[in-house]
Amino acid sequence: MRKYAVWIIGLGLAAFIIPSVISGIGKSGSTRNSTKTAPSNTPYEPPFRQDGVVHAINGNDTVVTFRAEYAKNAESIEVGMMYRRNVNSDMAMLFFMDGGDLPRSFWMKNTLVSLDIIYINTDGNVVSIQENAQPLNTTSLPSEGPAAYVLEVLGGTSAKWGIEKGTQIVWSDN
Repeated sequence: MRKYAVWIIGLGLAAFIIPSVISGIGKSGSTRNSTKTAPSNTPYEPPFRQDGVVHAINGNDTVVTFRAEYAKNAESIEVGMMYRRNVNSDMAMLFFMDGGDLPRSFWMKNTLVSLDIIYINTDGNVVSIQENAQPLNTTSLPSEGPAAYVLEVLGGTSAKWGIEKGTQIVWSDN
């Protein structure tokens, strides 16, 4: 009789323990899944970072001043203004290119807004401008002369402020 009682008690405990363990495993898995962050439907846009200011000068007159983000390393030069949906008229990106005055060329791949691409030599003079560059276009937009720096501003800004070949571009850090 004792033999049967031990078996009955063992089966009774197993009847309660096994379902508890199995349901705990299920709850453990669902708890992990419920803590995952839902994917965002908002596309990535790099935040603007003001590193300094850029001034465009014609003669003795400063015609416009921009809040500027600087692109100084290979990664920031490669990405540039890509993926930005909002570019204010007072925002700019200044690229510090390696090698001094050389032929330069940019494109608009993954760039979502029209830009003016302003090529600048080591003396700080504008050598050429690609105005109103078409967004998402992979056509090469070369400088007309050797350049060491490139300034990107919202499309149409160069014409609006009279930035042209020979305009002096100067900048300072924050």
